[in-house]
Amino acid sequence: MFNFLSMVDNYEDRLVDNFTQGDLVVDTAAVTDSKQPYETGIEHPKYNGGEWVTVELYDTKEEAQVGHDKWVKIMTAKKLPKELKNVSSCEIAEAIDSLNGNDGWRTIGKIT
Repeated sequence: MFNFLSMVDNYEDRLVDNFTQGDLVVDTAAVTDSKQPYETGIEHPKYNGGEWVTVELYDTKEEAQVGHDKWVKIMTAKKLPKELKNVSSCEIAEAIDSLNGNDGWRTIGKIT
């Protein structure tokens, strides 16, 4: 349950790509607390109170880079997505799913 601790102090080694523009961050990195070894997270004040939303998981570093580029394009388009879906498969997210009895909390609408 505490696999995420192995990610402390090694972000630069795990980093695939990072895009930062104003209040937007699209970050893709290797992770140890998920069912797949790479993920892209988005941080933007219009979603989830400005907290991270994991939007895609990947099996390889190459897939992660392609996915990262896709999300940068999506998030820098003239119109932001209406909602983001949190696809995190980390143990903490799965525990929340279990407690809620569903994954409704994972769809995060844009604050207008």
